[in-house]
Amino acid sequence: MNPSIQRRLSLWLSFVILVAGIMAAATSFFVAYHDATLSQDAQLTQVASALSRGSYRDVPPESDAANAQESEDRFVVVPLGLQAEPGLSAAKLALPMEIKDGLQTVRANDAEWRVIVIRDSSGERFGVAQSMDARNEDAKDGALYILVPIAFLIPLLLVAVHFILRALFSPLAALSREMDQVDGATLKDFQFDRVPSELIPFVDAVNRLLKRLALALEQQGRFVAHAAHELRSPVAALMVQAENVQNISISSDARDRVSQLRRGLQRMAALQDQLLSLARMQAIPASAHVLDFDQLVRTTIEDLLAMAAAKTIDLGCTHLESVRILGDPTHATSLIRNSIDNAIRYTPTGGSVDVSITREGRVACFVIQDTGPGIRAADVPMVFEPFVRILGTRETGSGLGLAIVRAAANALGGTVELTTRLDRRSGLRFVYRQAAV
Repeated sequence: MNPSIQRRLSLWLSFVILVAGIMAAATSFFVAYHDATLSQDAQLTQVASALSRGSYRDVPPESDAANAQESEDRFVVVPLGLQAEPGLSAAKLALPMEIKDGLQTVRANDAEWRVIVIRDSSGERFGVAQSMDARNEDAKDGALYILVPIAFLIPLLLVAVHFILRALFSPLAALSREMDQVDGATLKDFQFDRVPSELIPFVDAVNRLLKRLALALEQQGRFVAHAAHELRSPVAALMVQAENVQNISISSDARDRVSQLRRGLQRMAALQDQLLSLARMQAIPASAHVLDFDQLVRTTIEDLLAMAAAKTIDLGCTHLESVRILGDPTHATSLIRNSIDNAIRYTPTGGSVDVSITREGRVACFVIQDTGPGIRAADVPMVFEPFVRILGTRETGSGLGLAIVRAAANALGGTVELTTRLDRRSGLRFVYRQAAV
């Protein structure tokens, strides 16, 4: 399976954002934690300096060691040399006399303390201490608050990457949909308006390919039209000669052979007409005339009544609503005639072909339902191709009828659909839809 550039970019960018976010969060946490400890040391130094201006005994702060372990805002001020004796409260912090001056971390009362030792105005040494557990908890809480913006930023960046990539690749999706709509009737150049500059050479190459394809199709159409036109005169002459031979006195065996010859010539003449019709559908430029669609259907049914009567087929309209469309009358007439002709041709003797014209909102719907044998759903796309005939049908034909219908539909700007009947009876349901006036 071919990898998706958009998916790969999304995954790699998401991975990079996650790794960068985790690294940024870890770095921010450690920097904030370190800054918090430095701030706590500065605060401890300021408290000790303020007490050292006089006698620390004159203004004794809270010195309960047990309470100091529960709050980072509490300082314990103690004299040096206080020993832990059986009669001494465990709530009092005991610092040895030999402790050195300055900031340091000591262990006392079964806990770690951050202590600064300093002298007061009388020269007496004392210590100001803070519980390390309380300090660490305070520093950790402050560092965690730093991570809150990063925690919101990482999901926001992941969502932004998804939508940005989707917006950047939307011109490619639009170009793909436009390419899917290209067929023999709409070979036009693709525009570079929203295409990324990296893809302009590719789109330019596709446009050159479309021009070569359009030239080849034009040459093919001209060849088909010229060949069919050139064959009309010889075939017509042969049909006249076959009729002349049949009118003279010949044996019954010779007369049967002449009849077979005439039927073959009639099929050849019908093939020529369809080839010319297909060439006209592909060559006539689209024009916009207001057409009475229902009137065209009514006229075509009247022309084909004789063909239906020859096979004892009930041809009629179940619903004929007044609808107008924009298009070329040649295209519209060819679409109606060939679709009804195809239904009559493949409906067995004694069957029925029902035609209806309705308006569904702003859409004109032309529907044909027959009681023929139908075809498999897998074969439906094939029957719209030129010279394709499904095996198992006994009717003779060239396989051009539905190809002409599709070419006319493309020229008119409508859509064709071929499915089984909705009432589960044997047969097909042909639907043509086009915007109504």
